[in-house]
Amino acid sequence: MAKTVGIIGAGISGLTLGVQLQARGFQVELFDKGRSVGGRASSRRTNWGYLDHGAQYFTIRDPEFRAFLETHLPANYLLPWQVEFGRFECNQMYSENLDQVRYVPRQAMSTLCKQLTTSLLVSTQVKICRLQPETHWLLEDENNNQYGPFDQIVVTAPPAQTAELIGPHSDLAIEIGQIQMWPCWSLMLVTDASVPVPFGGVKCKHPVLGWIGLNHTKPERGILPSLIVQANWHWSAENLEQDREIVGDILQKAAEQLLGMRISNLTYRSVHLWRYAAPVTVASQPYFLDSVNRLAVCGDWCVAGKVEGAFLSANALAKQMWELESKG
Repeated sequence: MAKTVGIIGAGISGLTLGVQLQARGFQVELFDKGRSVGGRASSRRTNWGYLDHGAQYFTIRDPEFRAFLETHLPANYLLPWQVEFGRFECNQMYSENLDQVRYVPRQAMSTLCKQLTTSLLVSTQVKICRLQPETHWLLEDENNNQYGPFDQIVVTAPPAQTAELIGPHSDLAIEIGQIQMWPCWSLMLVTDASVPVPFGGVKCKHPVLGWIGLNHTKPERGILPSLIVQANWHWSAENLEQDREIVGDILQKAAEQLLGMRISNLTYRSVHLWRYAAPVTVASQPYFLDSVNRLAVCGDWCVAGKVEGAFLSANALAKQMWELESKG
């Protein structure tokens, strides 16, 4: 009989693990508290197109990551973001030479994860709050609904949330709970005015800003100029509880000063807080596994706070779970 696995979180890590385990004969079910899959690889839908307000792009360095994408995505689904990229440092903006192609999925960053769900059983808008250890694991949501039973549970949430879930059941929570994550404020702007900036994206060494991206320069990203303005890690942490509109005003003003222009004629503006955006320091291992209690943990924060890091963590865990299963 196929081993059943409940996976909490349907971002890149959770979906990668689900696809890999299901291909090896496991019976898999995923749960995510969001309205859709994707986690930080998400996009905001507007009347003018999609805005990638989380992960901006990704690179493909690892051959197994490339093979996974080629196997599970339609042909020509990933497109290179073919623009000049810049860097702002010491009050100067200059072109940045890149050693890796930057890729985006067609239409929106969120479609990358949606493509991976086609063969998986995924329940969204389900916030798992408790794990119930019976003969098999049961999951319980905020409305006391139960799901399962499962032979094994894998949590792919950020460290703080993961530690809270598994804390009563595994000593893994001690180390995981010590891993800190940076937050990130993200401002989305759509305008019907031109944006005369020579770069598609600018990494910023700035007191407030970390990134400015011209979202509309990506393939299939809408009919009007759109910008993604993200604060740097330190400023985001210092202003974690700040009012959203105040944050939006500060980020917009900082971007205008850096770009030397006024961003006018706005048709859309929204501010989003990614409370767990990137690891301060990555974990000491690609995944965590408590084989006695049948609990495991993976996520981008185990390897690197990137899309490829999320894959590498889940891929390593899938291999280990399959090896243990093969040994019986």
